[in-house]
Amino acid sequence: VYKHFKMKGAYKWVIFKIESKEKVTVESTGEPTSTFAEFAEKLPKDEARFAVYDMKVEQKDGCKMHKLIFFLYAPDSADSKDKFVYASGKSGFKSKIGSVHKELQINNHADLDEETIMKQFID
Repeated sequence: VYKHFKMKGAYKWVIFKIESKEKVTVESTGEPTSTFAEFAEKLPKDEARFAVYDMKVEQKDGCKMHKLIFFLYAPDSADSKDKFVYASGKSGFKSKIGSVHKELQINNHADLDEETIMKQFID
């Protein structure tokens, strides 16, 4: 699934869930036409997740670019053990998915604001 996401643009986003020490599964994906709001809605309000989002950004000069964003989503309302498992597994997981343009840690579901995130890419 991730190869299709990264290489072929088959998905707008992929959300991953840690099932056990050795197993990370794809929990959900978004079609290329999916919105950021749909992505945010799929993230649970009280559980941690990894996610990768393909954000289309238009620069001030009109140039349009795709930027891959890695999210460590660990809301404050999540169980402490859950947050620890994701935080400690982040490095190993990122090494498997390869390069991304930006890494963000989100600790509050309300912080999933597309406009705020997009501003980080505009030159």
